[in-house]
Amino acid sequence: MSGITKAALFTIAVPLLTAPALAADQPPGALALKRVLLSTGGVGYFEHEARVSGDAALTLEVRRDQVDDVLKSIVVYDDRGGIGTVDLPGQEPLETAFRELPFTPQDLASPTALLNAMKGAEVQTSGSRAVSGRLLSVTEEYTQLPNGGGTVTRNRVSLMTAEGLRQLVLEETDSLRFADPRVQAQLDSALAAVAGAAGKERRRLTIRTTAPQADAGAERTVRVAYVVAAPLWKATYRLTLPESAPGSAKGTEGGTGDLQGWAVLENLSGDDWKGVELSVASGNPVTFRQALYSAYFVNRPEVPVEVLGRVLPPPDEGAVAADVMAKAQDSAVRSRAAAESGAPTAMARLLYTADAR
Repeated sequence: MSGITKAALFTIAVPLLTAPALAADQPPGALALKRVLLSTGGVGYFEHEARVSGDAALTLEVRRDQVDDVLKSIVVYDDRGGIGTVDLPGQEPLETAFRELPFTPQDLASPTALLNAMKGAEVQTSGSRAVSGRLLSVTEEYTQLPNGGGTVTRNRVSLMTAEGLRQLVLEETDSLRFADPRVQAQLDSALAAVAGAAGKERRRLTIRTTAPQADAGAERTVRVAYVVAAPLWKATYRLTLPESAPGSAKGTEGGTGDLQGWAVLENLSGDDWKGVELSVASGNPVTFRQALYSAYFVNRPEVPVEVLGRVLPPPDEGAVAADVMAKAQDSAVRSRAAAESGAPTAMARLLYTADAR
């Protein structure tokens, strides 16, 4: 096999799982993916590039599960200008959006739960019975259908009106709305927050750069690079041998063979890799994850307010008392042992004095 030649050929196989391609024509000044480096350690290096002039604000969208890695590794290059800030909207958990609202996300599961959570709010109904009043309660009632047709569940709404307590069936009402515009605005804001939390799969970073003072209008290059988790690439090889010449003996050496190396990889980045400088590297880098996108708070102990004259319970000193008692008992045992041996000790004299009294 000495005649085999090893061809340094790495052909990128077309991935079976590819993300939808983005628009080929990038808008002027937009960041475009230019370089990708994949390693066998499960991470990838992605570099975006844009040509700008003057002060620029570039936007870059990344997946939600990649934000922590981007914050940990992002680097911005401006060949002649200055680097400003990188802005990223907070993840705004759903609990934060409902913090100052009179209802919780669970109360939006059904109209009955919402109305019960808004007891005391003024509502207006329309339909066969137009009523305006404040909510007292919403209760379920079951009605038996004729001829054994089963039961129907309806919700009876109790309102306190100017004429007194009135009731109506929610299913027989054409519409029910809150009379206070602020309450209606809170409900609209809560529904928008729920819809936004369900659809925020990508986050947008805004990279701001400043133009050089000497030549503010000159065009320059801005590059943004980061390292995120990526599927590792796999290597496969193919060995092709020439056919033996007619009449040659079996196993005769001669001729050349070709050895091909293929890199098999998957593009799961969400961007089209058309016109991208792609590199693969083998190695085993040590990488870690850190949740930088989450908000953390220090748990502070609560100190009670000192009120003059209040009765405070005595501190628990049981452990200290038990320790003193154990030492006293041990000293007494040693003293008795010394007394029996005839050696007077301070404890023995104390016990003798106590017995004499």
